[in-house]
Amino acid sequence: MAQAFHGGQVAAAAREFGLAHESILDFSSNLNVLAPKVSEAEWEQWAAEIIHYPEPDAETLANRLAEIYRLESEFILPTAGSIEGLYLAARLFAGCRVAIMEPGFSDYGRSFASVDCQLEHVLLPRQLWNAPAGEWRQLLQAFDVVVLGNPNNPTGSMQTRKELQHLFEMQWSRAKHWIVDEAFMEFAADPYGETLLAMVEQFPSLIVLRSLTKSWRIPGLRAGFIATAGPMERLRKMQPPWTINSVVQAWAKQFLVKERHQQLLKTLDELRTVKREFEAQLQAIQGIYVHPGAANFLLVELTAESLDAGTLYQKLGRRGLLIRVGDSFRGLAKGRFIRLSVRTSSENSRLVHELSTICRELIQRVA
Repeated sequence: MAQAFHGGQVAAAAREFGLAHESILDFSSNLNVLAPKVSEAEWEQWAAEIIHYPEPDAETLANRLAEIYRLESEFILPTAGSIEGLYLAARLFAGCRVAIMEPGFSDYGRSFASVDCQLEHVLLPRQLWNAPAGEWRQLLQAFDVVVLGNPNNPTGSMQTRKELQHLFEMQWSRAKHWIVDEAFMEFAADPYGETLLAMVEQFPSLIVLRSLTKSWRIPGLRAGFIATAGPMERLRKMQPPWTINSVVQAWAKQFLVKERHQQLLKTLDELRTVKREFEAQLQAIQGIYVHPGAANFLLVELTAESLDAGTLYQKLGRRGLLIRVGDSFRGLAKGRFIRLSVRTSSENSRLVHELSTICRELIQRVA
């Protein structure tokens, strides 16, 4: 199987299934397929930047981010994707007791496993995936640091800002540090109303991770940021200079502007509509259950015993459709979950047709 901890392994899948790279539709990586496109002329213009050093501290990018995300630039540290922010943040907490909420993004655990800390994976039972965060209280009292995704990957579940604020304000949690990964926040129904960016000054122990790569569909450029009012100076000292390369900085000058951002917001609105249609189509397929979620992907549970995630991966892969098997996520039963990103309406319909056909055949075979 071409994928392990991350989706988007299109080149490996092409080799595995003997297909041309461009013939594969990637439902395994969660990108905004409707995002504003980069023109050839823009790429050509930016190529000239590679002979120059970028700004060592990416100050211009930080200022653009502050304007777009309505936050003071002093609370923002640009990073090479949210993943760099995660690994930087982990280094702050050597010697601490760290809780990682599971199921969750695999690199939460891998980032803290590289640090000398007391790490524990706190597995949420299914009935708590979509429960208010306050119900986690008994699970988290013993820890100094709590790490969670919001919206969460892979479940798609999301805590409201009001609920998380209530949790932060509880007497038992005031001294705790919280690392909240909002890589998928822009896909939520009310991203500005629910993001914790507006709360970082109020709660200095809060660290928010953000990604630009998913909403803008630029994973190869690696762009994101950390937002915090607490350990920012320590984070700045830990980060090497020139983390944000010249091409990313050139992209930001042309895309992190009001006009382009308005275009992005329109595509995100459209993608939410497409997602609702996709979800309704999937729900009609026999033998599966579609978990509700706030992000641009859907977690699908295989409820029929004759269905297996690895088998679906192989059969869909041979048809040029790459999906994400959930086996690498803690807390998801092996062989019982797949994750599907939202693509265009026609592409989604193609996957639904093929998945429905395969599920029906596998279920009827053992009937």
